[in-house]
Parts: sequence; structure tokens; C-alpha cells
Amino acid sequence: MGFFDEMLKAITMQGIIECSKDENGKPDPYKAAGIAAGTGNFSFDDQMLLGGMLGSQGAFDDDDELL
Repeated sequence: MGFFDEMLKAITMQGIIECSKDENGKPDPYKAAGIAAGTGNFSFDDQMLLGGMLGSQGAFDDDDELL
């Protein structure tokens, strides 16, 4: 894939993460994975990209840290 295809994929993944956020602003990794699979972004590379982006936004952090 080319540069612009990868940029479009990253923008799409960011939109998926924004759609999966709860009322506290924390992304839900299960909801994001479901949305990504529903939109056809389910290859191994797509899963790694989504997981990295979710991790960088704190989706896998404990909820105790938010209180």
C-alpha cells in the first residue's frame, strides 16, 4: 500500500477509536474492535495498528487510575 493509503487507514482507525469512547473519554477496545471488523479492517496489520493506537490513548489502563 502507498503512503496515502496508510494515512487514510490511520485516519479511519482514529475515527473508530473516537466512536468507541465512553462518557469519560476512555476508548473501549472491544467496541473499537467490533467497529473495525464491521468496516472490513480486520487484517493482522489493521489489528496491530488499532491495538497500538488504543494503547497510546489509555484503553488498556486500569479504571482505578481514573478516580
